[in-house]
Amino acid sequence: MAYKIDAFDCVGCCACIFACPFKIPVEHKMEHKVEIPQDKCVGCGQCEDICPVAAIHPAPGQKKIRNVYINADNCIGCSLCARNCPNDAISGEIKSPFTIDQTKCIKCGYCGTKCKKDAIVIEYYL
Repeated sequence: MAYKIDAFDCVGCCACIFACPFKIPVEHKMEHKVEIPQDKCVGCGQCEDICPVAAIHPAPGQKKIRNVYINADNCIGCSLCARNCPNDAISGEIKSPFTIDQTKCIKCGYCGTKCKKDAIVIEYYL
């Protein structure tokens, strides 16, 4: 999952760097451009939403996340998802199912990469 920046359109404002909860975009000061390392981007789309010149787009094959929630039947309450959530959107008690506050969730899906019990359900736009 990754987003890419069109180098021709990028004006080097660095808004994407500040918007990224993972601080993944890299500024190239000499060229006044920003780059998103494809191997590090989790595909949350926060950079695309903030870019004032619309220079950021999903990489080919990238699907935008529509919804993220926890399947309580699979959740063992280990807290891995909550400890890795960049926006503190996940809460719960140890050994009990955790929940995601949809008003705080930025739909990055990072929690799903940490869950070892497949309790995180990620739905994508078609």
